Amino acid sequence: MDIALLRALHGMPPWLAPVALAFSFLGDFGGIFLLIGLYLLVFRRGERRRAGAVILAALILVLIAVDLVLKPLVHRPRPFAVLGMGVLTGPVPQGSSFPSGHATAAFAGAVAWIRTLAQGWRSRLVPLLYAALVGWSRIYLGAHWPSDVLAGALLGALLGYLAERYIPSSFLGGAS
Repeated sequence: MDIALLRALHGMPPWLAPVALAFSFLGDFGGIFLLIGLYLLVFRRGERRRAGAVILAALILVLIAVDLVLKPLVHRPRPFAVLGMGVLTGPVPQGSSFPSGHATAAFAGAVAWIRTLAQGWRSRLVPLLYAALVGWSRIYLGAHWPSDVLAGALLGALLGYLAERYIPSSFLGGAS
């Protein structure tokens, strides 16, 4: 199933390659959510400052779970190495493929955002769409198997939830 879905997504129009590269780049190191979390933590007060702490905590949990625990344990080869297909440019991703760190961080940030800042359907949809596009980009570029991205999305959602759940509202001057 992974190979069939990977080939279908890889067979998408070549003009999508720059879009995939952009979303993959935006997802590096937690991407947009890292910047948002830092901004909120440093320049905001109250619940917005707490939201920044929650987003950053979620990304730290991703770093621990993905880079320090799961990738070293699993050692799954990347699809471009197995199938010889990909649109990779720049440095070739190193290490294990499972789970996708980009997808895990994007979904962790999205769920942390939704649980702390979202106030309507649009403010929930935008971060989820961004996270989905980051995940899609990793498959399109041949850096991850679809199951790597799915596992990353589920793990990221859980880590975003846990970060919000266990940082109290009073943390950093948030409302009680």
